[in-house]
Amino acid sequence: MPFRTLRRQLNAGASGQQRLWVVGQPALACEPASASTLGQPARGHRDAHAVSPLSRLWALMLPERRDLWVIVVFSIIDGVLLLATPIAVESLVDTVAFGRYVQPIIVLAILLFTFLAFAAALRGLLAYVVEILQRRLFVRLAADLAYRLPRVRSAALDGTHPPELVNRFFEIAAVQKVASSLLLDAVSIILQTFVGMAVLAFYHPFLLGFDLVLLLLIAFITFGLGRGAVKTAVKESEAKYAVGAWLEELVRHPTAFKLHSGHQFALDRSDLLTIDYLESRRMHYRIVLRQLLFALGLQALVATALLGLGGWLVIQGQLTLGQLVAAELIVTVIVGSFAKMGKHLESFYDLLASINKLGHLFDLPTEPHDKQFHLQRGGPAEVTLRQVAYHYGGHEQDGNEGLHDVSFEIKPGEYVALTGPPGSGKSTLIDLLSGVRQPASGHLELDGIDLRELRPDSLREHLAVSRAVEIFDGSIDENVHLNRPHLGAQQVREALAAVGLADEILKLPDGLNTRLQTNGAPLSTTQALRLMLARAIVGSPRLLLIDGTLDGLPDDALPALLAHLVGRGGPWTALIATGRQAVADRCDRVVALGPRAQPAHQATSGETFPIKKD
Repeated sequence: MPFRTLRRQLNAGASGQQRLWVVGQPALACEPASASTLGQPARGHRDAHAVSPLSRLWALMLPERRDLWVIVVFSIIDGVLLLATPIAVESLVDTVAFGRYVQPIIVLAILLFTFLAFAAALRGLLAYVVEILQRRLFVRLAADLAYRLPRVRSAALDGTHPPELVNRFFEIAAVQKVASSLLLDAVSIILQTFVGMAVLAFYHPFLLGFDLVLLLLIAFITFGLGRGAVKTAVKESEAKYAVGAWLEELVRHPTAFKLHSGHQFALDRSDLLTIDYLESRRMHYRIVLRQLLFALGLQALVATALLGLGGWLVIQGQLTLGQLVAAELIVTVIVGSFAKMGKHLESFYDLLASINKLGHLFDLPTEPHDKQFHLQRGGPAEVTLRQVAYHYGGHEQDGNEGLHDVSFEIKPGEYVALTGPPGSGKSTLIDLLSGVRQPASGHLELDGIDLRELRPDSLREHLAVSRAVEIFDGSIDENVHLNRPHLGAQQVREALAAVGLADEILKLPDGLNTRLQTNGAPLSTTQALRLMLARAIVGSPRLLLIDGTLDGLPDDALPALLAHLVGRGGPWTALIATGRQAVADRCDRVVALGPRAQPAHQATSGETFPIKKD
C-alpha cells in the first residue's frame, strides 16, 4: 500500500493525535514460487516441474511491476515516435508529386528531427530504467539467498551437493542480460508492430485484412513452431550444469584423478556429458532454427505481397503513392524486426531456463520461525529424549532407518559420551538436538520445553555444535566470532587459548587477522579442528554438542582440551559423539547407540553406562 494512501486511511494528517505505527514486510524478498500460490496443484519441491518457468518468471518480476509499467509506457511512446519516418516519407512523396517546393521539405525535416531526437532521448532514459531494474533484481535475489540458505532445512539438501546447487545463482547474470535485451528491444518491437499495423488499417480495409493475416502468421511462428522450446531449453540447461558439476568434481578430488591414473576416466565421463549436452542443444536449436527460417521467409513473402497489393490499390486510385511507400516502410520495419526476433526468442527460452534453475534455490524449504517459545538464559541445559525415531528420506524403509526408540536424559552440567558403530545415528542425533532435523516420532526437550515449540533462532542461541571443518574465506577472528554481537575480542582470545591455539596464531604474520582459505590454509588439519572447537565454546553455550571433532586430534592434545571441555563446574552440558575410549572415559557416562537396523528392545539403542571417576 502506498504511504500516502495509508496516511489518508488512518487520517494521519490530523494534528494533535499520536499513533503507534507497525510496519510489516515479507520475511523473504523472494517468496518461493510454490505451485499452490500460483494456482497450480502442489506436487512438492522434489518435482522439478511442479511450477512452470513462466509462472516463476511472473513471480520474480511481480515486485518490479511499477517499473515494468514505466518501460511499457515508454516503449509505446517510442513506437509511436518511430512512425515519424514513414509518415514523413509519405508527406514528402505527396509533396514532391505535386511540385518542387523547398519550404515544406525544410519544415518536414525539422519536425522529423524533433520527433527522432525525442525518441532517442526516450530510449536513453528507458535504458537507464532497465539498468536500475537489473541492479535491484541482483540485490533482491542476493539478499534473499543470503537470508534463505542458512535457514534451509537439512533434509531438503540430502542427496545433493550444496556448493554445486548454489552455482545456479550465477544464472542471475543471464537473467539480467536477457531481461535487459527483451525489455529494450523485444517489447519495443512488439509495440511497434501493433502501432504500425494500426496505421496500415487506416489506409485501406484490404490492408486491415493484410494485418490480420500477418498477425496469424507471426502467432504461428511464435507459438506453433516454438512448441516444446521451453522444455528443450531446460534440458539443455540441465546438461550444461551436469558438465559443470563434473568439472567441479575433478577440481574437488585432485588426488583421485591425478595420482590414480584417473585422468582417462575424467576424459571419458566428460565426453559422455558433453555429447549429452550437444544432443540437448541440437534438439533445442532445431526448434529455434525452424522459427528463424520461417520468419525470414515471411519477411520476403510479406514485402512482396504488400508491394503487389499496394501497387494494385494505387492503380485503382484507392491508395496514394505516399501511402504505399509509407506502408512498405512500416511492413519492412515490422517484418525485419520480427526476423531479428529469432535471436530474441532464443534469448527468451534461455531466460525461462535460467529462471527454472534459480527456482531450485528459491524452492528450498526454510525452517519455520512462527513458534512462540523462547529459552531463558541460565546455567547448563537439561536434555530429554523420549522414544525418538528418525528415518532418512522421511519414510521407514528397510535399511533406511537412522534412529529407533532412543530415550535418555542428560542432567544440567553433565558430560555424556555418545558412542556406537558407524551408521548408528550419532550425527543424526546431534542434528535432532540442534533442531536441524525433525524426528519422525517421539520428542526432544530442552529445559522441559519441546523443541518443536521453540523458535530455531532462540534454540541456537543456547547451544553450539562442533563437527567437520567448516572454514569460510575470512580472517581467523571472523571465523571464530561470526559477528555475534554479544561476543568481544577478549572472549575470542580466551576460546583460542582454551583449545591451545592462541600462541600458535600469534606466531602468524597477521595474528588474528590472518586470512583463511576455505580449506583452512595456512592452518593445519588439527589446527582447523581446534578452531572449530573454539568457535563452539566462545559464547559459553548452555548445551555443547561435539560430533567427532575430538577423534581427529592427536593424543597429546586431548588432555588439555578435555580438561576445559569436561572439567568440573563448566558452563555447559556436553554431549560428545566419539569413537575414542579416552574421550568417553573422561565423561560422566556413555550413551551407546546400536546398529541402524537393530531394534531398541535389544538394549543397544540408547543404552547408558556410568563412568567411574577416580
